Amino acid sequence: MREYSQLKRQQFLVLAATTVGGTLAARAGETSDPRIVSLKDAHKGTLEIDLRIMNQYNVQPREMQDFYTAGRVALTGSNPEAALAGCCRLFNRAILGGPMLGDLTSSGVSVWQHLPEPVSVEVKMAPKTGGVFTTFTSEAARFQVVRCEGLLPDTEYCYTVTDSKGRELGGGDVMTAPEALSEKPLKIAFGTCFHKVGLYRPELLKLVRERDNRSMLVLGDSAVDGRGNNYGLVNADYLLRNLSRPWQQLAANVPVFAIWDDHDYWGDDSGGTTTRGRSIDPVGLRKSWKTQWNNPERDMERKGIYFQTQIGPIHYIALDTRSCRIQEARGELNSFLGKEQMDWVKHQLRESTAPYILLSGGTMWSDYISNGKDSWGTWDKEGREEIFQLIDAKKDSQVILLCGDRHGARGFAIPRPGNKKIYEFEVATLGGVPGPGAFGKDKSAQLFGLPSRSWAFGEFSFCEVDGVPKATFRLVNERGEEVETVVLEA
Repeated sequence: MREYSQLKRQQFLVLAATTVGGTLAARAGETSDPRIVSLKDAHKGTLEIDLRIMNQYNVQPREMQDFYTAGRVALTGSNPEAALAGCCRLFNRAILGGPMLGDLTSSGVSVWQHLPEPVSVEVKMAPKTGGVFTTFTSEAARFQVVRCEGLLPDTEYCYTVTDSKGRELGGGDVMTAPEALSEKPLKIAFGTCFHKVGLYRPELLKLVRERDNRSMLVLGDSAVDGRGNNYGLVNADYLLRNLSRPWQQLAANVPVFAIWDDHDYWGDDSGGTTTRGRSIDPVGLRKSWKTQWNNPERDMERKGIYFQTQIGPIHYIALDTRSCRIQEARGELNSFLGKEQMDWVKHQLRESTAPYILLSGGTMWSDYISNGKDSWGTWDKEGREEIFQLIDAKKDSQVILLCGDRHGARGFAIPRPGNKKIYEFEVATLGGVPGPGAFGKDKSAQLFGLPSRSWAFGEFSFCEVDGVPKATFRLVNERGEEVETVVLEA
């Protein structure tokens, strides 16, 4: 990183003093206490704690700390876009976030960037083994998603991103998905509950890349930490995410698909339009979410953030288990997802012909941990049973349930009529935060349990052996050890 001059620091201190009466300037640039930040402290969300999160594993350069401080001040002011652009000019930064890969298929991938001002960008991509670069361009905008289509399946590409002013914005490598299962494993990683505190720890994110995962499913409590309708602090949390070097290296090389849970959405156990007597703004929160992630579905008018896509031969269905809840109908059919989303997911399950379907939600499907708490079991048991019956009826597709929220990592084989079972995997260990015990009171359906405060991510390996599809789950800890392995029975 280029030298951060004393003149630049003095200019920043003047900016901070002018903006907030100097209250932030005294903290900016100081070396933070590198101790691990607790979840309780992280929830407080002060500038001092955010700087501690930034520095808890590796002390960051003073320029980066000062930029985050200035950016947070700008985002919480009366004219955040203009103020944030001014911060970028002061710190000579051409990009606020990205590149982040997403929407991976067997023929394409999308590249996301957050820019301080509306400019057009150019993505150049070529097979890593050599060949001509293909150029993909966009119109001028602050949030850019450039679709790179027409790629070869199961092929590794390298790419670079520049803006219309000729500034380099980053780059990386990406491997497209295969069109069908083969003996060569297709790996997909997943997990939940970074809670900000895990976004700066490098080990897990590095392992996701090194283990050749084609994509990463981020299933809730991932960056924003209970900011309610305060969009200035919502966007400050995203800025904190974007400045993380481990996150940058992951997102620039492994396509990310994301859904939200309660802390991303509004706050603890929140959903629908009200919580604890306070009004939630689901429309605004959805729009904010869709600008900050690189999902296949980006329709700002859609009432929900749910989507489906094909990661090659794997059908991924992602549910919105927060913003579509109907508080006044809790316990009734369709109260958890809303009727529109329930009808949609039932249609997806009926029509899918993929050998494997990953069906994800932010909270747990089963009730084995914490008696269901804020999940299906306390909202819509009837609707859950309707979905389970559709899963039972699938002949040539195996549906695998993914979830999070209850910190720790667990696997279940939910018993179904006719000696059938549905696998559920809950890996809420991306941030190593506290939670309930590893096992429920009823252990009869539980495959394994890893206690909270553990660090791990989940990984699926899909292949075909002698014409028969095979799926294996692995739980990988921060040392790269495969602490749990489950071969899924058809």
